[in-house]
Amino acid sequence: MVTAQLTPVGVGIHNVLIATDFSRYSNVALTFGLDLAHDYRATAYVVSVIPTDEILLAGPDAYVPAKDATRRDLLELKAELTRSHAYVEGKDYHLYMLEGAVAEAILDFACAQQIDLIVVATHGRSGLGKVLMGSVAEKVFRQSPVPVLTIGPRVHRTTYKSPTQNILVPTDFTPASERAVSYAAALARARKATLTLLHVLNPAAVKGVAARASVEQGIKTKLAELLGREADGVQCGVRVEAGRVETTILETADKIAADLLVMGVRPWNGILDRLMWPHAYEVVCQSPCPVVTVRGNSADRRISI
Repeated sequence: MVTAQLTPVGVGIHNVLIATDFSRYSNVALTFGLDLAHDYRATAYVVSVIPTDEILLAGPDAYVPAKDATRRDLLELKAELTRSHAYVEGKDYHLYMLEGAVAEAILDFACAQQIDLIVVATHGRSGLGKVLMGSVAEKVFRQSPVPVLTIGPRVHRTTYKSPTQNILVPTDFTPASERAVSYAAALARARKATLTLLHVLNPAAVKGVAARASVEQGIKTKLAELLGREADGVQCGVRVEAGRVETTILETADKIAADLLVMGVRPWNGILDRLMWPHAYEVVCQSPCPVVTVRGNSADRRISI
């Protein structure tokens, strides 16, 4: 498990960790991650984790073949990166094979290498299968003290736009979302992107309210105050919408043609979190653009997405 605090939130990206399981989803994440590391002139660490406990459940004879297969996959990946991008290992990136529980191995490595940003893909499991099996991506972004860029199954290489042009930040005024706003504003400033803050209202809370316009204006004022000095040098906008949280976030992302979502998330507290507060994972799975998650303080017990 992670034993030390990583670099606090910020956009000083010097070391990028890119996790891969050699699936087509993680191949897209690998491309995003390497491009991002190149943009920031950061050191890229590409890691694959052998899930030791899961393999040993299949029997003691399964471990050596699994390790050999991973080694072959890494060599093939190295050859492909050389062939397709002229990337050189040791110069443009570093390859590592890790062992153990996947999420924990990724986070431990990130801690040891002082990683500033973790890049992962999710296969988008949902429903009972996701609850029982868990999601490596979700475990990583809910436990990581540094921002995590997650690539969902709807993100394709052809949708990637560089530099980032439109950043959407859903916020519910919790410390986690305030940290996300700060990170997104710094990122927007560095990338000369437009920043939009979104607050989603519960439709039941404003149904029949005669002063709904006044309520929405009050929230827009709070959003503007939340931006505060963060807005200096950044083209900003605020929106207040009513509806189901994840659906409204995704619809708004489509409306403004967002090419990056930045969200604050609760710390990981196990299976009950996935049953009760699924918003962040559902957004990641359905988002057509990459999602950066910024974890709130572990002492923050208020509801966040």
